[in-house]
Amino acid sequence: MEKTVQATIQLDGETVNFATGETIYEIASRADKFIPTLCYDPRLQPFGACRLCVVELKGSKNPVASCTLKATPNMEVTTTSERIEKFRKTLLELVTSENPTIAVSPLRSYASQELSLLVERYAADTQRFAGEHSGHSRLDDKNPFLLRDYDLCISCYRCVRVCAEQEGDYAISVMNRGFHTQITTEFNGILKDSACTFCGQCVQTCPTGALGDKKALRFAE
Repeated sequence: MEKTVQATIQLDGETVNFATGETIYEIASRADKFIPTLCYDPRLQPFGACRLCVVELKGSKNPVASCTLKATPNMEVTTTSERIEKFRKTLLELVTSENPTIAVSPLRSYASQELSLLVERYAADTQRFAGEHSGHSRLDDKNPFLLRDYDLCISCYRCVRVCAEQEGDYAISVMNRGFHTQITTEFNGILKDSACTFCGQCVQTCPTGALGDKKALRFAE
């Protein structure tokens, strides 16, 4: 069996051990360093879509995504600074600018509060970049299990990826680009006509409540 190589990096001025293949985000999380993210799920392959996890790397002109960058010996990384925090706040304001609702019921899903908690933490102005809107809800999908409120979607693709990577169903995918981006099923139909098994994995990973558990919501009414 191949041995895991141990080495160190400088993380916020501290010497931290890491194993071959670990990302900066994984190392920072182990070291109890807070790095925000919206597209990250530890069960999934790193995606780097939301860019909230950026950090400063000595020798790099621009911030780098910590969830996709694998550590190499003697890296010098800064996980938080005035520049990085300003960058993250602006990104949050861009993300939320097209969301009509930020605060949703925690009963929608396990991860549904992630966006609202970050907005609160950074005191993000959700109306700063208000304008165009992408994603349209499928409230016409009358299945009894999954709410598809895509007006709250931020295109993190966690739902699409968990369906493919964890369940192997590939029941949902992404249609179009830019402001026309839409999470959808094959032929843009309803879930019962797709390969969906209603396992609920997509609901539980959604960080905004765009996907919700109808049964839990009905129970609370």
